[in-house]
Amino acid sequence: MGFNPGSTLQALNLHFADVVIVTNLAAASGALAAMTVIYLRQRSLDVGMIGNGAIAGLAAITAPSGFVQPWAALIVGAVAGVIVVFGVLLVDRYLDDPVGALSAHGLACVWGLLSCGLFADPVLARFDGVGRGGLFYTGNFAQLGAQAVAVLAIFATVFCLSFGCFWAIKKTVGLRVSARHELDGLDISEHGMWGYPESFMPVPGGAYIHPDAIAGATRQRAAAAPSETTI
Repeated sequence: MGFNPGSTLQALNLHFADVVIVTNLAAASGALAAMTVIYLRQRSLDVGMIGNGAIAGLAAITAPSGFVQPWAALIVGAVAGVIVVFGVLLVDRYLDDPVGALSAHGLACVWGLLSCGLFADPVLARFDGVGRGGLFYTGNFAQLGAQAVAVLAIFATVFCLSFGCFWAIKKTVGLRVSARHELDGLDISEHGMWGYPESFMPVPGGAYIHPDAIAGATRQRAAAAPSETTI
């Protein structure tokens, strides 16, 4: 909550208070929008998804936080909340993203960058000394076009740097841990403790099974299975 107010204008004038307001409004509307969408889809309130909605709202409002009015912040956050729900459901079909980071921080941020080209207030743009009014104020696509170019430039830069970095890691120390460490969890193998112990507490209908028990049961089944005889 303090990142936008502190970084947008270095908190050097009272406009930083406006940034605080729009940031919190976007987070709230993002959470409410995600809650509504996920409830309509599965008739239950997914707390994790609601949290992602708030994060998506915060991510989306980061770019336009110094340029938009409170009413626009509500729209920016709400759209981000909808995007993150459908984004998580779509991305999970193809990629392993257990916390929805790609949707909350990726797709929502793309929307946030473009929203600045839609909702930027010309008065605030002049006050900030950069940019111009958005499409909804001026009917001009100039600022929206600049935001779109920024999205492409950021994507190309991050993709190339990330690909090169992960390629180097894969060729040197490796990207994957051992199968045993995957079962145990890196919190155990790297830090010697559970990161989220509540996840392993017995719950109605199921209980956590230690990897040693799974491995032992697998060996017992393999030993008990009749060996194949070739004639």
